[in-house]
Amino acid sequence: MNTKSIIESANSVWNKALNSGNIKALASLYAENATVSPGNGITLAGRGEIEALFNGFVENGVHNHTLEIIEFGGSDKVIYQISKWHANGAESSSFGGITMSVLEQSSDGQWHTNSHVWKI
Repeated sequence: MNTKSIIESANSVWNKALNSGNIKALASLYAENATVSPGNGITLAGRGEIEALFNGFVENGVHNHTLEIIEFGGSDKVIYQISKWHANGAESSSFGGITMSVLEQSSDGQWHTNSHVWKI
């Protein structure tokens, strides 16, 4: 599978998990020690903190999340993407921005996000 296909597949699974409210599945897409920075100057570490962040988003009505790949690259075990993201919130609000994520392939062949940063 080529890099773009891996990223498209990862994005599809990520969007499906968030949009369906399956936060446990969403958190499992991140490495155990992954870091996330939601664009507010704070960095979260580990699946527990990541799960709590996205759970808050879903509880506040975030849905219809999409990703549009702008750039991607990497090598055998580490790949990255820069994408535009868009989502809807409660009461028909709409927002979006830019995101960058780094995915690493684990010894079992699965890809997990190791670092994820976005900006509105």
